[in-house]
Amino acid sequence: MAKPRIFGKILNPIIQSILKSPLHPLMSEHSLVIKYVGRESGKEYSFPAYYHLTGNTLHVLVEKAEDWWRSLKNGANVKVTIKGNELRGWAEAVQDPSKQKDGFFQLLDAIPELSMELGVHREENGSFSIKDIEKDLQQFGLLRIVLQTDFA
Repeated sequence: MAKPRIFGKILNPIIQSILKSPLHPLMSEHSLVIKYVGRESGKEYSFPAYYHLTGNTLHVLVEKAEDWWRSLKNGANVKVTIKGNELRGWAEAVQDPSKQKDGFFQLLDAIPELSMELGVHREENGSFSIKDIEKDLQQFGLLRIVLQTDFA
């Protein structure tokens, strides 16, 4: 996720192809594809991302620096491909700092390898480092996507 842009241009299409294919079980436990329409261009775009599902709500980790962030941060209809199923939902950026941290903690708890990838260390008491999380939240954002149908 925190890779150079060229890495994403090469790897993202491969990841998306796997997540949309019968091979999706290889990666779809914590990865999905988000599809949205650009506000200014009207073109359809898609990208892979990490997610955590609770009920019919997804918390999705996204990089803020990408151009598409502007299209989603104030809310937009999206399609997500999750575990081989395409679903519709409403995506909004989580703006409240305490809710961002809570969502980030949930993602780290649900996806243990994510803490290693992002460099989030555990304190002596076992909790994630607030300092590391605050640093990552400068680069990454959190989308909250409410799915139109329950996902099981």
